[in-house]
Amino acid sequence: MKNDIFARMTADTRALVQQMQAQAASPPPDADPVELVRYGYRQVIPLAGSIEEVEAVEDYKVPSTPAIPLRLYRPQGKSNDTPLPVLVYFHGGGFISGGFDTHDRPLRVVANASGCVIASVDYQLAPESPFPAAPEDCFAALQWVIQHAQELRIDASRVAVGGDSAGGLLTAVVCLMCRDRNANRPIAQILICPDTDLATDTASWRELDFLHPARSRENKLSQIAMYVPNQAEREKPYASPLRASDLSNLPPALIITAELDPQRDEGEAYAQQLRDAGCLVTLTRYPGVLHGFFQMGGVIPSGRTALAEIAAYLQLRFTVAS
Repeated sequence: MKNDIFARMTADTRALVQQMQAQAASPPPDADPVELVRYGYRQVIPLAGSIEEVEAVEDYKVPSTPAIPLRLYRPQGKSNDTPLPVLVYFHGGGFISGGFDTHDRPLRVVANASGCVIASVDYQLAPESPFPAAPEDCFAALQWVIQHAQELRIDASRVAVGGDSAGGLLTAVVCLMCRDRNANRPIAQILICPDTDLATDTASWRELDFLHPARSRENKLSQIAMYVPNQAEREKPYASPLRASDLSNLPPALIITAELDPQRDEGEAYAQQLRDAGCLVTLTRYPGVLHGFFQMGGVIPSGRTALAEIAAYLQLRFTVAS
């Protein structure tokens, strides 16, 4: 089974996996597990390649308790005052790690390729701030961006949301929250290798969790326990959107999955449930690559292809909405 999976990898992915497995080490007995995850996740940063220049990077604080940091990337060559469309982005990191630095490089690429502003949200992390802090922060940030469109020089009628992994789940949840609360809604959603069900009980989890020790199902469940300590709450739609009974009246979606990602099946199941509910869905599975490949465009060519697909999808949806 394992040999078959390695045979399905792209050559660059296989080399990366072998390198990660060779470098895997047992943590010291007194190591803080959360800080280890946060440190480990930062190692993906250089895999994204070089830093693209953008027109401007601007930092804001969304009023809340505590305030929510927000970073805007303005695309290269768009320095005039014409309001631009915006993608409000929620980073991945298993609900306990990630931030502006881990996603800086790919978001710069998407900003320039799409010609739209990217608003990156630094939502609260578990275990310091468990569920529902993260989705509430993301919802509040989206609403603030729309309400302050003139100040931010963006077009309030062309706002999309997106995210990867945990951020993909938060994207789905924010769309549900906007609908349920009759709040300002995005015109599109982008889910990249998303979590959609915190049970993590799918065939892809059972088949693929051995590829990297840091992404084992055991480790994932321990992170979920930090994010949603109450097990009964993990079955609620705002924690596990795949379990929502009603997915109607949600914005068009681009869902990207990776063939060798333990989260593949839940992402594709969510795409099907959205379709069944009448949502317009584009589903793309990238062959031979791992979870998080879109952040590894410096070493995994498919990562650059995914970023180009995201940019093209944004251009399409924003053109339709204009």
